[in-house]
Amino acid sequence: MTSGNVFPYGQCTWWANQRYFQLHGIYVPWRTQADAWQWVARAYEFHWHVSRDPVPGAIIVLQPGVEGAYALGHVAVVEKVLGQGRVLASTMNWGAAPWKVQYVVYSVGPGVAFIYSD
Repeated sequence: MTSGNVFPYGQCTWWANQRYFQLHGIYVPWRTQADAWQWVARAYEFHWHVSRDPVPGAIIVLQPGVEGAYALGHVAVVEKVLGQGRVLASTMNWGAAPWKVQYVVYSVGPGVAFIYSD
């Protein structure tokens, strides 16, 4: 079991882990091989749910190049499912204000997954 947030402050991985903890009381259990693009594989390894369907409170994982994600991918937390294949997610290290929490609308589609624990 992971205690504390092991990811570098200001990175999307730090925010996703921190916000997930705020919502669910647990941190993601992986500490290594944990760039954003790797979170789907890590979720499978730790027996988390992996889905193409959005779930409020889940972590959204964008693979590199998807919806503007850079080479290491991107993770955020679904705050609200908007419908029509869109979600509102909270995130850090995105766009022009990398050190601030931002709210971004993402679309469901290829290269996008949602992960969450039981």
